[in-house]
Amino acid sequence: MATPSDVGIVGLNALRRDLTRLAADSGPVNRAFAAAGMEATAPIAEATRQALPDDSGRGTGNLSSSVRVTRTRSGAGVRMGSARYPYAGWIEFGGVRHSPHDSARPYREGGRYLFPAAKNLASKALKTYTLALNRALGSFDWTNETTNPEVVHD
Repeated sequence: MATPSDVGIVGLNALRRDLTRLAADSGPVNRAFAAAGMEATAPIAEATRQALPDDSGRGTGNLSSSVRVTRTRSGAGVRMGSARYPYAGWIEFGGVRHSPHDSARPYREGGRYLFPAAKNLASKALKTYTLALNRALGSFDWTNETTNPEVVHD
């Protein structure tokens, strides 16, 4: 019977180093996810812009021009509103506000424009991220990429 001291894993240290390089902040996975995020969120931003009303009937279109895609370290996001257009949350979800004047809008937990667009395009975004991850893993320069146990090293 083998004792625990008779068993070892060859290549574990090399695998650990490879995984650290792969998932580093500037590593291939985060670079691939950031690019995929920009690709996946662009249609969400466009669908949101098209769905938004012309700023509560005033016809200015300012809120739709504030919808933008922002890159993150490991993906991207869609933002709406800004300091100049602080009413984006109220337009999206409703509620009561007191500035610049008292007004009420029925609250909608799931949102009206951005959140439904994201939900409708979620499966497409998932496919984009999955392809990006597969490409990153497939093109990564693995340390021990062999089936010959004689050349595997740590």
